[in-house]
Amino acid sequence: MLLPVAAFFAVGTGIELYGLKWVSDSISIINTISWVMFSFLIGIVVSRSYGNECFERIQRSLKSREAPPEDVLNGAVMSLCSMLLITPGVITDTIGVLIMLPVTRGMFKEMALSLTRKRIQSGQGYFFFKD
Repeated sequence: MLLPVAAFFAVGTGIELYGLKWVSDSISIINTISWVMFSFLIGIVVSRSYGNECFERIQRSLKSREAPPEDVLNGAVMSLCSMLLITPGVITDTIGVLIMLPVTRGMFKEMALSLTRKRIQSGQGYFFFKD
C-alpha cells in the first residue's frame, strides 16, 4: 500500500511542477508566484469559514449509518476546496476553483455523497481515519 501512495505523490508532484513551469513560461514567473500566493490566501479564508467541524459532522453521520445532510456535504466539499487551494500547483488550484463555483460544486457534492454511501454500505464507521 505504501508504494502506490508514494508513486501517486511522486507523479502528482512532477505533474504540478511541470504545470507551474508551463504557466510561468506563459504568464511570467512573477504572475505565477502571485497566483499561487493569491490562491493560498483564498484557501486560508475558505478554510477558516468551513473548518474541521464539517468533517466531524460527516464522521457522526457515518457512525449513525445515515447519509449526511446537504449542509454537511457542502462544508466537506468546501473544506476540500480550501486544502486544494492552499496546495501550490496548477491542477490543484483549478480543481479548487471548480469546487468554489456554485455551478460545478453540485458535481463534487454528488461524488462525496456517493463515496459516503459506499462507506456506509461497506460498514466503515469512519471517513478517513479510525478513531
